[in-house]
Amino acid sequence: MKFLNRLKTILEDQHQRPSGLLGLYIGEKMVVQHELETRWTLDLLNLNEEESVLELGCGAGYALKLLAKRSSVEEVVGMDLSKSIIGSAKRRNKDAIKRGKVKLVHGDVRDLPFEDQLFTKVMSIHSVYFWGELPRTIREMYRVLKPGGTIVITLCNGTSEVSWGGVNKMIDEQLLSHMNESGLKNVLLKTGPRSRGYQTVAICAEK
Repeated sequence: MKFLNRLKTILEDQHQRPSGLLGLYIGEKMVVQHELETRWTLDLLNLNEEESVLELGCGAGYALKLLAKRSSVEEVVGMDLSKSIIGSAKRRNKDAIKRGKVKLVHGDVRDLPFEDQLFTKVMSIHSVYFWGELPRTIREMYRVLKPGGTIVITLCNGTSEVSWGGVNKMIDEQLLSHMNESGLKNVLLKTGPRSRGYQTVAICAEK
């Protein structure tokens, strides 16, 4: 039992901050597992012209690669807490990085290393579970978002059979509440595709 508990802790830590060979494996595994909700999230951004997009918790950089292919996107910035996983994102996006279209930053969502009103879109896919201070992070997202910009936070809130009470409570009592209090407008919870038996949802808002 102790071994299983230890293994569970290791895997949870690796999903939050991938490191070493195991972290690289998990990062690439998540690219495959999350493809459906990644593409759905990009659709929710409603990309127009001259977009500047920030992804928090960019992982191995699959969403960055898809965004870099869009002619409507001028710049894509990916930020992650894991230096190892940023290395994977660099390899996946090396050509776009050379062209100056993709940038990668090591940082913490609680203290975004960017100027005010820099991005037209801010997005996150399956990283919100690991944000330690939601109110502070949401304020930071609001700060770096341009007026008229869009925020999309994608996550899972259950399986085909079971609704996750803890995650839904976080959505209702923290995410939706703090986003409304921050000054964001049109804060909506949208239901997305079922991926691998998990129900995908997204909180969308505008500044």
